[in-house]
Amino acid sequence: MKNQVKHKSWIILTAMVIFMGTSLSYAQTVGEPGPDFEVNTLGGGSFKLSDQGGKVVFVFLFGNTCPSCKAVGPTVETSIYQEFRSNSDFVAIGLDTWDSSSGESSVTGFKNSTGITFPLAIKAGSVATAYGTTFDRFMVIDRDGVLAHKGLVGASNDVNTTKAVIEQSLMAAGTSGLTAAEAGVSVYPIPASEEVHFSSNEPIKQVRIFDAAGRLVLSEIDEWGAGGTNLTLPVATLGKGLYFYRLQRADGFVTGKLLIQR
Repeated sequence: MKNQVKHKSWIILTAMVIFMGTSLSYAQTVGEPGPDFEVNTLGGGSFKLSDQGGKVVFVFLFGNTCPSCKAVGPTVETSIYQEFRSNSDFVAIGLDTWDSSSGESSVTGFKNSTGITFPLAIKAGSVATAYGTTFDRFMVIDRDGVLAHKGLVGASNDVNTTKAVIEQSLMAAGTSGLTAAEAGVSVYPIPASEEVHFSSNEPIKQVRIFDAAGRLVLSEIDEWGAGGTNLTLPVATLGKGLYFYRLQRADGFVTGKLLIQR
């Protein structure tokens, strides 16, 4: 009887662990709104997500003495922050998720050892919990507050993907090409499911769809006449999540976001 009780307890405990692990992996998926947060930063300042004024936000979640976090820190500074810092639509924040040891001294030590110059927050473990993630990870939140990227691998293996997402998010923010509204283009429905329609008062020569990592996943080329364009593009083969479209016209490019949900 005791053995049966122990066996049942083990099953319950195992199920709880599996459930918690599953929740961590799938909470706040790409394409969903990112929960707002406010954290205290090193030196007495603060950072609030909703105060970023429509910027693309890069988030580096770290532990103040985490060896892999310290090792990737210089790369984060040089290959991500320094590359995008001059763009007024970009902002970066580092979050120390190891609350038990997080403080001015420990985060200063992390800053000094990595050479990171963007703001670092103290005791920010609650943000990792809210987003269902952990330390040694990257996230990108677009200008509309939508989670554009949540790294599922260690930060050192996620640099290129994260950079591609930042580039695509900045492009969609209007730093490269016209927006749909500026170009007189209608894109519907958004979110899309099986197909998406592009309606333009000027001819479009090409439409390309990129995933959140910046990879080309769909392309349509045609030679339309001098009149307007109405194009239906099937997207049923694409997984749900955030994508970006890029339309080529005679007057340049039209760029924007495309959300696929089912």
